[in-house]
Amino acid sequence: MDRTHFWTGLQRLFDRHREAMLAIGALLTFALLLTGVQYLSLSQRFREDLQTQVNLVARTASAAVVFDNREDAAEILGAFEDAPEVTTATLRLPSGRALSSYRRMQGKDSWLQRIAGQEEVSAPVQANQLVVAQLLVQASRESIWLDLLRFVGVAAGLLVAAMGLAWMGSHRLRANVREAERRTRYLALNDALTDLPNRESFRLSLERAVQRCQRPGQGLALLFIDLDNFKQINDNHGHAAGDLVLQTVAERLRNLQRPGDTVARLAGDEFAMLLAAPVDETLARLVAGQVVQAVPQPIAREDEWLRISVSVGVTLVPRDASTPAEAMQCADAAMYHAKRQGKDGMQLFSPEIGEAVRSRLRLEQDLRDALAAGELELAYQPLFDAQGRLISVEALSRWRHAQRGWISPVEFIPVAESSGLIVGLGLHALRVLRRDIDACHAAGLSCPPVALNLSSRQCRRAHHREQFLQALLDLGLGPAALEFELTESSVFEDLDKPDSIVMTLLSLGYVLAIDDFGTGYSSLAYLRRMRCRKLKIDRLFVNGLADSPDGRLLVDSIIRVAHAMHMQVVAEGVETEADRQCLVEMGCDAFQGFGLSRPLRPDQMQELLRRHAHGERVHVQTWQAWYGEPEPARK
Repeated sequence: MDRTHFWTGLQRLFDRHREAMLAIGALLTFALLLTGVQYLSLSQRFREDLQTQVNLVARTASAAVVFDNREDAAEILGAFEDAPEVTTATLRLPSGRALSSYRRMQGKDSWLQRIAGQEEVSAPVQANQLVVAQLLVQASRESIWLDLLRFVGVAAGLLVAAMGLAWMGSHRLRANVREAERRTRYLALNDALTDLPNRESFRLSLERAVQRCQRPGQGLALLFIDLDNFKQINDNHGHAAGDLVLQTVAERLRNLQRPGDTVARLAGDEFAMLLAAPVDETLARLVAGQVVQAVPQPIAREDEWLRISVSVGVTLVPRDASTPAEAMQCADAAMYHAKRQGKDGMQLFSPEIGEAVRSRLRLEQDLRDALAAGELELAYQPLFDAQGRLISVEALSRWRHAQRGWISPVEFIPVAESSGLIVGLGLHALRVLRRDIDACHAAGLSCPPVALNLSSRQCRRAHHREQFLQALLDLGLGPAALEFELTESSVFEDLDKPDSIVMTLLSLGYVLAIDDFGTGYSSLAYLRRMRCRKLKIDRLFVNGLADSPDGRLLVDSIIRVAHAMHMQVVAEGVETEADRQCLVEMGCDAFQGFGLSRPLRPDQMQELLRRHAHGERVHVQTWQAWYGEPEPARK
């Protein structure tokens, strides 16, 4: 029992001073290694010095040996008297007889001399390049150990001094380390800006709450809260204003929480509130309504007011979901439904919303499978000049689902962007485009420049940008063959980044076009900063242009501004000759729309190239007959 207590106490002592003991052990190990190195160095130097002395004496002994003169030999060996470490020396002839010997007179060997031992060296005595004798010498190694002990003493003193200084300074260091560890643990579970729990901490709280709520009468509610116009505040007022908004929203949510509730910042402008059991639908609606009313109150900043709104999604557990992951998905789906309904409101999760989520997940999986199988295709919609000549084409992603038939890009592109599949979709489009261009060349046709739509989410991460740019290089899709179209929203998201894909493509010489102009944020300042070569007016401004004086005034202004900034103007959605003629009179440079040509399959595109090569020109509603079965999905 006593032995057990001893080892237990020793273990506790080691645990309490683990760092100090490890440091002492490391220092002692280092000292031992250093002492070993010093011992080897001293031994080598001692032997070399002794060998040098013996060689010198051996050179002077040749005459005494040749003439067999014992007195001269004894006098020569007496030179070792001045070498205190030499204990014996002998001149031995080839016959084995000792011509002369030397032995130092000394008392009894000390304990250090016995430990140190003797070093033996020899040197030949030569006359006329013949060895006439051997000089054998023994020397005490005591001086090596004396030097080594002095070295150890000095080293030990330095180590003790260093350990003392380190020990004195370690108290503050240990305090700093403990504070850093505490801060690290805090940041692992909390948001530094708002002091709210972060996503991981909220997930743990939700898991515990879901386990408890399985009992009858213990239902809980989960609220997802998203700031509707937070990006505009960051863009227009700066990140300091954005931080102030986040901190204020966090404080207002804290004021609304009840004892036992949890408020967290999940990411960016997304917050969550967990209403502790018991909670029913009435209470959940009441709290969500309070959030919608209280959070959007104007926020004072210096001499201005910042205004926001929120969209809130609410789900009840276990009524709507049985696991934390399902609860998060349901609340997120309800929140996005609230956004689609006009923002600045709340939405309770319903079976209909759940079915929409499941349908979206099925579509995402089908899209993932289609990408893996290479099922997605490209259709090509031409652009024509005022004389009806083909000048370029736009490549549009098309997906023929095995069961559902054609799926509109309006349906599957948002799913690709939100799921991250847009990265693979973009790379797949490049490979398909390369294949179709090669098919045109093989048919003896010259392919005009092709424009691809580029999503900002395609190249948001650095390795995705590098992957995309490397694919352009590997496939040989240079600026002469390929152009890019960017929606206004993607331009605004990507422009201010230092490694923006937009600026990278511009620097490589690619032509960029702003697509769907007029439907996004419509900032003329961005037109100036972007230096795009083309601007595409959205079809909403083109359709019915001939019959709309206000529309003509607006489109004419856009064309004038674009030309003043040296940009070509493309009108989308041209479907009538009256609209096209109106655009021609305004000086529009290029035209695109179903009235001129629907998106074409690759074989149809080759037929158009052949007709164009023979001088045929396109006019509104004159090229519809040979399309075959028109593709139902518009751009």
